[in-house]
Amino acid sequence: MPVKQFIISILISLMSAFAFMQAAYAADIVAFSSKDFQGNLHTVEQYRGKWVIVNYWGIFCGPCLREMPELSIFHDQHKDHDAVVLGINQEDLPVKVMARFSDKMNISFPLLSVPFDQETPFGSVNVLPTTFIINPQGELVAGQQGAISMHALEDYINRNGNKPVQDKSRKIQSQEKS
Repeated sequence: MPVKQFIISILISLMSAFAFMQAAYAADIVAFSSKDFQGNLHTVEQYRGKWVIVNYWGIFCGPCLREMPELSIFHDQHKDHDAVVLGINQEDLPVKVMARFSDKMNISFPLLSVPFDQETPFGSVNVLPTTFIINPQGELVAGQQGAISMHALEDYINRNGNKPVQDKSRKIQSQEKS
């Protein structure tokens, strides 16, 4: 394989690792519920009609910590009309640690704690952070391994916000061919 083709294939692989993994999701309805560290129950169903951004994070994960301020801003700007963020931690942290962390980082979105499992109701979590996107109909439509920005979330929602799921799947297929 010539060096140029090899470099191009590596660049394409790296770019796809940071793009939303849309094609891997078949727009399945997601059933999920968990309590936050304050004891409030959160379900995907209760947010029906809004985009739900599910972010798996770790307390010692540098990229996770760097993206949290933007996720809080995104949550604050969208929670009352079109989107919410749910942060999910699998480290079995004591409630006091989660509360202190939330206060110190000024996190405005709910932080949930669930037992560790690489296979989650949303898909595999092999890297932290990992983010999944649920559309307003409650369907899993995208995901990303690695840090995510507020701009990327808003761009995704703006591009896909008013389209039925069937139209989105067609658009995804056409994007893959180009």
